[in-house]
Amino acid sequence: MKKNTYGLIMAGGQGTRFWPYSTEEVPKQFLNIVGQQPLILQTYNRLKAFIRPDNIYIVADKKYLKLTRKSIPEFPVSNFIAEPSPKNTAPCLILANIVLSRIDENANMLVVPADHYIPDTDMFKTQMVDALEFANQRWMITSGIKPNMAHIGYGYINFNLSRSVQLNRTRFFDVEAFKEKPKLPLARKYVSQGNYYWNSGMFIYKLKYFREFLDEYALEYSRVYNELEKSFHQPGKFRNVFNAIKPDSIDFVLMEKMKEVKMFQAAFSWSDVGAWSSVYELNPKDNLGNVQIGSHVAIASHNCLFFSTEDKPIAAIGLDNLVVINTRNGILVAPMDQLQQVKKIIGWLK
Repeated sequence: MKKNTYGLIMAGGQGTRFWPYSTEEVPKQFLNIVGQQPLILQTYNRLKAFIRPDNIYIVADKKYLKLTRKSIPEFPVSNFIAEPSPKNTAPCLILANIVLSRIDENANMLVVPADHYIPDTDMFKTQMVDALEFANQRWMITSGIKPNMAHIGYGYINFNLSRSVQLNRTRFFDVEAFKEKPKLPLARKYVSQGNYYWNSGMFIYKLKYFREFLDEYALEYSRVYNELEKSFHQPGKFRNVFNAIKPDSIDFVLMEKMKEVKMFQAAFSWSDVGAWSSVYELNPKDNLGNVQIGSHVAIASHNCLFFSTEDKPIAAIGLDNLVVINTRNGILVAPMDQLQQVKKIIGWLK
């Protein structure tokens, strides 16, 4: 891959839906949630297959630098971009754009979350290499995931099936609109129409074009960009300006307003590993439909997830469609279809 191609891993998430395994101190991207390696290491290795290691950067709260180095021993400290405070993806990408543009504003960049699970690395590489090349034509590009159900936990991308451009092995479609997480009836309608895909949260663009798009479509954040750039060598002022930014997603701040957006249909398998139910879905089942990770004894139990990091075993009798999570931070027992409420427990415990 070209020397001026960057990979940016966003690793600032708190992983609250994976309590009691994931905590604010050690969130899910630094844990072996799915697979034999921490999710952030899996992400780094995926990018390293087609982006030079010295061009891969990680952006997160500075308190996660130690965890980053533990998960990826070869990762250089100089490639860690420390966020002064968590502000969602728009300020995060503005910060990264300022830092990396000072190296090469003509570089193309692939932005990915640290905590996705993508086992099909060859197809991921093929499509991302095509997207990085296509970004030269002044587009912001995202990947859409074909829905296999009417999911209410994802945003959707409405794209035009009849308007597309082919580059190498990848077809890029015109984006009509970004849709917020819908209620179930609307999600079902989206899925039935066939031209609504899940928003993967991955982005590809040229650094200098990102700056231009802010100038054109997001004046408030463009002004903040200018203030941050002017105070780059004044750490105290830079931190104060950044901390005052209104937190918001890059989808809302920029992507939803732009005309220069393209989407390609992901041909690789993908999961955002958004809840314990994802761990159940992504792991092999026994003959009763159970996933058992760690020390357990299960009798007459069906379609359950048993997950333990402790030596003390879990014994389960006659359970159906439940998750039982046992870690040093606590024990979680919940129906499989109620796992989105785990975040509420975090608030109560605090």
